[in-house]
Amino acid sequence: MAMPALMSEPEEPVEERVAKLEIHVEHIRSDISDMKTDIRRLNDKIDAVDPRLGGRIDALEKKLSDKIDALDQKLTGKFDSVIEMLTSLKVGQANNRVWWLLMCAAMLGVMARGFKWL
Repeated sequence: MAMPALMSEPEEPVEERVAKLEIHVEHIRSDISDMKTDIRRLNDKIDAVDPRLGGRIDALEKKLSDKIDALDQKLTGKFDSVIEMLTSLKVGQANNRVWWLLMCAAMLGVMARGFKWL
């Protein structure tokens, strides 16, 4: 069986393909230049927002530091009062020990007389 000869399709010449690539490259360049201008505009907007935002952050930092200082003073006062209470409690415990010792001695004295040890 005889087969018919295959028709070969002629390739596009290299110059046509290069011309298509050049067109696509031109589109890519125009898109990149548009993106660059957009980025520049965004940079300008960010630069405009930065001082305002920095001022607000500074104000918040000052408020927070003032509140923290006030809280520190309150806590320091409370800690000082707790320390005073503990020192007075230690003195009170010493007095209580003396009273308990005297009461126990008196009780032992009463028991000694009751059992005729003395």
